[in-house]
Amino acid sequence: MKRSIRPMRFNPGQEMQSREIELRYCLDADSPTVEFHAHPFYELYLFCEGDLQSYVVGSRSYQLKRGDILLIPPTVMHHPIFQQDAHQYKRYVLWLSDDFLKNIVALDPDMDYAMRLCREREEYMVRCSTPALAQTLENYLQTIWFEMQGEALCRTACAHYACINFLVQLNRTISDKNIVSGIHGHKSPLLDKLVTYIHENYASPITLQGTAEHFFVSPSTVEHLFSQKLGKSFYRYVIECRIITAQSLILSGVPLKTVSRSCGYPDYSNFYKAFTREVGVSPSEFRTFAPPNHFQIPPLD
Repeated sequence: MKRSIRPMRFNPGQEMQSREIELRYCLDADSPTVEFHAHPFYELYLFCEGDLQSYVVGSRSYQLKRGDILLIPPTVMHHPIFQQDAHQYKRYVLWLSDDFLKNIVALDPDMDYAMRLCREREEYMVRCSTPALAQTLENYLQTIWFEMQGEALCRTACAHYACINFLVQLNRTISDKNIVSGIHGHKSPLLDKLVTYIHENYASPITLQGTAEHFFVSPSTVEHLFSQKLGKSFYRYVIECRIITAQSLILSGVPLKTVSRSCGYPDYSNFYKAFTREVGVSPSEFRTFAPPNHFQIPPLD
């Protein structure tokens, strides 16, 4: 009997429920609202289809093709940018806890080879050398999804087995040749360049006027792009970039004044006010009470 592999609609919750692995196979008829976010766990994203302009990971921006894989380490911020009037969007999103990866690395030190290689190069996209390889990797993800949605005996073991096979295949095929650079040339869309500029300079003073001058465009052009493509203002994007980075640094144990300076707030009192306004608690309260499983700014009312 043929397996039924039915995708789900996007769920905006970005918290991992399982202690080890979790897979989301999502299909949306229209582009969902995916906020700028980061995780304390690993994310492996396989793109199937959709009207994406690009996908931003850290300071890199990628144009995805079917079968492309994003390897996103913990605390690295990311989000998709959709084309205007985008429609169907289909992808697999595999989450791995730090404990799960450590356990399989203890058995074989090469099991995190692909993730280490991407992180060392600060490049996060892998393009499969052949369509057959991309299909093989997708088949492993389909097996994980099928097992996790079913009620068969040993389904957890089967899902873990398929996940390990997925990682083995990925590690065996990755090389410098199929790690794709996310540093675009002069033909890159302006929004991608603007997003990269913000990610590379959020620790320094950033103004709309200065950014526009850097790219030889008007401030209104910059503001229109952010409003049209991301649904938020230029300054809103800068604030989110700084505050999400601050959350991950705080939960990593970095001293609060160091966090403040690292996120573009030389004056700690300004950082304290901005963080409290955006997150709802002070930096010290966030360190004490926030669950270490979610980096995101609450949506605006």
